[in-house]
Amino acid sequence: MTKLPTFALLLATLPATKLPFTIDASEDASSEFAGAPRVQSFSFAQWKGRWVFIGGRMAGYHSVGGGPAEFLRTDANRDVWVVDTTVRPARTYRLPVEALPGSLAAVKDQWTSTGQLYFQDGPKLYICGGYGQDHRGQWLTFPLISQIDLPRLIDGVMEGHLPASSIVFASTPLVQSAGGELVKLGDCFYLVMGHVFTGSYTAFEGRAEHNAEEVSQTYVNEIRKLKIVVTPGGGLSVHLVHTYRDETEFHRRDLNVTQFLSPKGLGLAAYGGVFTPETQLSYSKPVYLFENSEPVVDSGFEQKMNAYSCARLLMYDRSTETMYSTFFGGISRFWWDPVSAAFVENPRIGSKTEGAYLDGLQWSDQISTIRTVMAAGREATTEVVHPGFLPGFLGTDAVFIPAPEVGRAHPSTNILDFERLPRTKTMVGYIYGGIRAYPYRFPYSKTSTPYNAGTVPTKPSDMILKVYVQPQGR
Repeated sequence: MTKLPTFALLLATLPATKLPFTIDASEDASSEFAGAPRVQSFSFAQWKGRWVFIGGRMAGYHSVGGGPAEFLRTDANRDVWVVDTTVRPARTYRLPVEALPGSLAAVKDQWTSTGQLYFQDGPKLYICGGYGQDHRGQWLTFPLISQIDLPRLIDGVMEGHLPASSIVFASTPLVQSAGGELVKLGDCFYLVMGHVFTGSYTAFEGRAEHNAEEVSQTYVNEIRKLKIVVTPGGGLSVHLVHTYRDETEFHRRDLNVTQFLSPKGLGLAAYGGVFTPETQLSYSKPVYLFENSEPVVDSGFEQKMNAYSCARLLMYDRSTETMYSTFFGGISRFWWDPVSAAFVENPRIGSKTEGAYLDGLQWSDQISTIRTVMAAGREATTEVVHPGFLPGFLGTDAVFIPAPEVGRAHPSTNILDFERLPRTKTMVGYIYGGIRAYPYRFPYSKTSTPYNAGTVPTKPSDMILKVYVQPQGR
């Protein structure tokens, strides 16, 4: 694996490094979506104004270090949800996964898991892996991939039945991962990192997070290039095309993987993720991969903010050959102090067995953008924190749902075309789902005493935030 040249970074002078746009994500639109699920860590797709939610959890963060750590099936999202946004107010439909026939028992188990890897390819949604309990009560990371025909599934749910004919699946260890991500470039899919967890988290905690016969955690440490096709018999076939392995930089889960545009074309970018083996913190160096090329690590850049899986807005400005990747909240090693105009590292105090314990990764209510230029001779990466805050500690394991009418910079992607945005303040999409956290004790301000790591009160977010972009200086 090769490394990118060290980019010219100006992190110390961020206040002078302005973005050509502002972002506002403070307006709660949840009243427009009556009955929509409160869920986190799910698989998502949208087709012709209908939103689809499969899997994930109807509970908050699993409380390692101070409470029940299990991913119980009773906390799982056990329904397939369709939210029809073509009408106002939106209408919500749901059917239990259990309504699928016995021939799809493996799919029923996978569809109640969390941390699934998913990707929408036109009218098809692919779901890989995921961690949870199967129908026998065993905890595992599922070695399964399911392909869903979205138009057929949506029509069925809205008509009151789950059509088995909309689903094909295959079992293979090639797709066994949780907390990684799935991206398609060209004719191939890329399974990006994650981990394979078997057994219960309570047992893992009891073993001081060491592997044993009854419980184990193994990081994937790879990016797998896969060919996925439907067989003549109507099943799925998964073939390994190539493996990119790096046990140092690819030892990540719960990261943000996005499609990425540059003069090189369409690629993918992997940002953040956890946990670094020695310090148990987040990763800071982005990884880029373009079709038919080796991954590269941006060794000259250190991501400070929002490195845990969160909602992200992507925009590309072709006139300046600049990619903007914006991250909403999540969990962060640093926070941006506008008074001192500096990044401040969150404190690390004590251990899980002590009265006060902070692990250095705190819930975030800030919005950050990584700006990347890969044009020859102008390579640069900078990180900018927006002045506006989220209306709570939100964004973790949430999604950004782009408005269908906003122009795309590349076909069949969610990368918005910055040049085509109006000069006025424009609603470009929604932040949906994820976890809402309350990391500070009464009166709940940032100057209050923080809760110990792993014991922060959380719940699935009850907000659906509208996201506005206002171009500047154009």
